[in-house]
Amino acid sequence: MSALKLFAFDYASASSPDGALPASVRHQGQMMLRALLSDLVELPGIELITIGAPGPFRRRFDACVQAADAVWPLAPEAGGMLERLSRQVLRSERILLGSKPNALRVAGSKLRTSRALARAGVAVVPTYSPGQPLPPSTGAWVVKPDDGAGCLNSRIFPGAEAALAWIAASGEAGWVLQPFFPGKLGSLSLLCCDGAAQLLGCNEPRIAVRDNQFHFLGTTVNSMPDADGGFERLAQAVAAAIPGLWGHVGVDFVIAEHGVVVLEVNARMTTSYAGLHASIGCNPAALVLDLLAQPAGTPRVRARPVAISVDVAAFGGA
Repeated sequence: MSALKLFAFDYASASSPDGALPASVRHQGQMMLRALLSDLVELPGIELITIGAPGPFRRRFDACVQAADAVWPLAPEAGGMLERLSRQVLRSERILLGSKPNALRVAGSKLRTSRALARAGVAVVPTYSPGQPLPPSTGAWVVKPDDGAGCLNSRIFPGAEAALAWIAASGEAGWVLQPFFPGKLGSLSLLCCDGAAQLLGCNEPRIAVRDNQFHFLGTTVNSMPDADGGFERLAQAVAAAIPGLWGHVGVDFVIAEHGVVVLEVNARMTTSYAGLHASIGCNPAALVLDLLAQPAGTPRVRARPVAISVDVAAFGGA
């Protein structure tokens, strides 16, 4: 049997040597790609293809896609980049090792994510565009890009008036507002397929606030126990609410006063992947490839998870 030619790449580092993307985004992309490639080289029957020679990203990307049987894209949601690259993979009739474009379109927007989860009965932070009337609130408000990921360009303000004033002064479009929910932050690492999810990690992100801006410092993978099965139920609810989630998916949430509230769904690999193999005791890339053969099957037996720290603070977390 011939080897599966698998093209794995990180858009942030492969396309932006000139610093067009923030250093923190490129660094986290490189972390995920290194972890992914390390997992893939362990697997038999895989022939890896990566972007190598310098030159325009589009030309190198097209050549690698044509040479591959399957493509594993790592890319930011901003500007619909991951969705566009994924659509091109499918147009080229290659196997896409990631979420379907329809799921990327929903999860790539805070507004669409909030509405999709709310329709499905999942507790999610209310999200508003600047032109919408905001509910009365005496608490803080968060401003972030509608198509952003994680903490990048996310800011906190003491009230809605200050938040709206900052948006107006920025002169830019594409911002959304969310009421700030105090509580304990967490994230889930999921393996999704066919509207169902397997919970691989319950993680504790480390976030700092400096000059009203949030900064991602790292995360501890599988340091949050799921004693009552609540995280497992949340995983299944999110997978059912956004059809087309596939492979590694992240869910950010806060344990607020009245329970768990979803903040964001990342329909792609997240930085937690860098600690996942060591935490769960088996190869998380192999679990994704297993989905190609047995979409409804259960994953191979895993060791009892251990807490693994993934640190990005030294590289200017964002």
